[in-house]
Amino acid sequence: MNKLAHRGFIWGMYVRPTSRQHGVGRSLLNEALSFARRVPGLRQVNLGVNSNNAAAMQLYLSVGFKAFGHEIDAMLVDGALHNETHMSLKLSAD
Repeated sequence: MNKLAHRGFIWGMYVRPTSRQHGVGRSLLNEALSFARRVPGLRQVNLGVNSNNAAAMQLYLSVGFKAFGHEIDAMLVDGALHNETHMSLKLSAD
């Protein structure tokens, strides 16, 4: 039995700058969560988000994700270190 089979993970999400502020990210996230809710045995979805990305953080919080950890210097992008916030969403009440 796989000890991690109850967890899904959203590895990444990206919306082109010209398409932002039009609900595209929310639609994409809602579709991913709708799919996750149909996966037998899946109880939660986790993700990591750049701690400085306020828009993404607000989107995830607005659909019910909760932060559970903060990793310092988790990502190295173009030579610059970035912190990452780890978040989780329970898919069912049990």
